[in-house]
Amino acid sequence: MKNSIFGGLILILLGVYLIISNIIDFNLNWNYIWPAILLILGFRFEYLYFKYKKNPGGLVPGGIFITLGVIFYLSAFLGYSSMEFLWPGFILASAIGLLQMSIATKKIKEYLFPVIFLSGFSIIFFLEELININIWNYIIGLLFIGIGINILIKRRGHGE
Repeated sequence: MKNSIFGGLILILLGVYLIISNIIDFNLNWNYIWPAILLILGFRFEYLYFKYKKNPGGLVPGGIFITLGVIFYLSAFLGYSSMEFLWPGFILASAIGLLQMSIATKKIKEYLFPVIFLSGFSIIFFLEELININIWNYIIGLLFIGIGINILIKRRGHGE
């Protein structure tokens, strides 16, 4: 019941804003309002978990929505061209949601690989965008060297 009241009020306020903004110039920019919807949804998921201590799976969309809301607010304030270096945050959003759920369920080991994998990719992409280097050449180069050494060690162990 409370969830439907909350959602209904949000939709009514949003609808009233959209209609009135065509009639009266509020001097509010939509680019600053719609990320708030993501933040509200995210904090709502978080609030429901922390209030009732049920459904830790809700922390995943909570973490995702909050992270995306922050990213879109940053891009609104910095200019949408900033998405050129903020986009790795989309990958990080999933990692944050999974991390929260893994901590809440005390199953950190079960979710550790996807959290590290997603966070790692996000960090690599952030570094690549911010430092403006092609980090993939280094990563793939190191990967090929490692595979090559592994092949040589295995071949030597077989006496060939």
